[in-house]
Amino acid sequence: MSLADANREYFDKISDSYDSKPWFAKVNQQVTEELQSRLDWLGIPLANVDSVSNNRQVKLLDYACGPGIMSRIYGPYVTVTRGIDLSPKMVSTYNERAQAAGLAPSTINAVVGDLFSTTNPNPQNLSGAEYHDFDLAAAGFAFHHFDDVVHAARRLKERLRPGGVLVISDFLQGGDMKADDDGNPIPGTEGDHHGHHMHQHGHGHGHGHEHGHGDHGHAHGDGDHRHREEDERPEATSDDPSTKYKKEMQASVATFSFTIEGVKKFFMEAGFVDVDVVTMKERVYMQLAGAKIWRTILFAKGRRPEEGEKSEL
Repeated sequence: MSLADANREYFDKISDSYDSKPWFAKVNQQVTEELQSRLDWLGIPLANVDSVSNNRQVKLLDYACGPGIMSRIYGPYVTVTRGIDLSPKMVSTYNERAQAAGLAPSTINAVVGDLFSTTNPNPQNLSGAEYHDFDLAAAGFAFHHFDDVVHAARRLKERLRPGGVLVISDFLQGGDMKADDDGNPIPGTEGDHHGHHMHQHGHGHGHGHEHGHGDHGHAHGDGDHRHREEDERPEATSDDPSTKYKKEMQASVATFSFTIEGVKKFFMEAGFVDVDVVTMKERVYMQLAGAKIWRTILFAKGRRPEEGEKSEL
């Protein structure tokens, strides 16, 4: 099964419960507050930020949109949002929530699609003008699901207008801490604990915290990778009813985390300029496949060069 197929299958199955857990709501709130406090960091004109911008038209592409966290974060500051996701059920959840909020499909709408396929690089349903020339593209906790992050970033860049910006969120390599039974961080446990010896201990620390697309090559970006055959080995607790869920979740992940320099490198290799990567000051608490963990979130941005402007490579 390709990584794209694994993502589609996994996120279809969890679409109804994806962001319903209290800890997940807390993470979403922390990420929302952080990114909305960094609107100037994006470096592009936004809508509804002052009286001058009230009539400004701003387009957002939410790729691997899931139920729409990045759309909710940036929605107040754009005028048109288009979501794309591999999972039909995630797309249904996204559109149902938008409609329940009284938002018209002309303003915000998601479709099933894959911009990263090498066999169908120009899908017909994504060929129209509404899926090009975005001012802002966002991918929330998605790049750790992409086999080839340079290809992914480059394809998203192609959907931006010249001067448009891509922003992503993901996890920082070495930024984890273990948590005790009560969820409190354990001092001295800083490091990488998300995917530690999953196949040996039978209690995965992997995550399905967003989702993605693509079945290409090898990932770049100094990520923490594991060989796919490790995911396919029997877990120690094969009678655990959550074992199948853990395996499906692990199969959807290409890399568990990124270094700051690695992210900068793949953004620049994809042709972006003004690349910057920042981290949240406080870790976020998560429960992943039965494991309790504190993780460090990173945010990265890059701008598509203007016509005639050279990239930084």
